[in-house]
Parts: sequence; C-alpha cells; structure tokens
Amino acid sequence: MGPLQDILTMIPGAQAKAFKGMQVDDKALIRVEAIIRSMTVKERNNPNILDGSRRKRIARGSGTSVQEVNRVLNQYNMIVKMMKTMKHGGRGMRLPTGF
Repeated sequence: MGPLQDILTMIPGAQAKAFKGMQVDDKALIRVEAIIRSMTVKERNNPNILDGSRRKRIARGSGTSVQEVNRVLNQYNMIVKMMKTMKHGGRGMRLPTGF
C-alpha cells in the first residue's frame, strides 16, 4: 500500500497537512512490532507485570535492547495517560508544538 507516511494522509477526517512534514521511520515500526510480538498475551494485556527478567527476554526475542523495550513501554504509558486525559474532557491537555 505504500510507506506509512503516505497512508497517514489517507485517514478520513485527518488533516493531510498535519502529517505533511512528519517523518515516519518504518524500521522503528518494525522494531516496535517485533517487541510486541515477543510479549506473551498476558504481558500485552497487562504491561505492568513486565519486570526486569521479562524485559530482557522480550529484548532477546525481538533482537532489540532492553532500552528499546523500555522506550516502547514508556511511549505506551504516555499514550494511555493522554487517552485518559482526553476521556475526561481534555482538561490540562496541550497540543504539541507544530499542530
């Protein structure tokens, strides 16, 4: 279907110009997918159970580092927090610069 950057501009209701200059690293997405696929179903459903040994196992299974696993988990936690804020009316929610 094409690069992810082109697909983002096709999302109904999304403003194409919002994604215009956005850089999407397809290789980074492949690494994130490998990290997620290296998790068990239980770990995917409840990432709070991921202790150090589980993170090492996921890193080995995905061919990445523990730091990359931690980065993905931190991004996930930020998104969860943002979604909760938006659910409650978006109070205190600020758009990142550039939007």
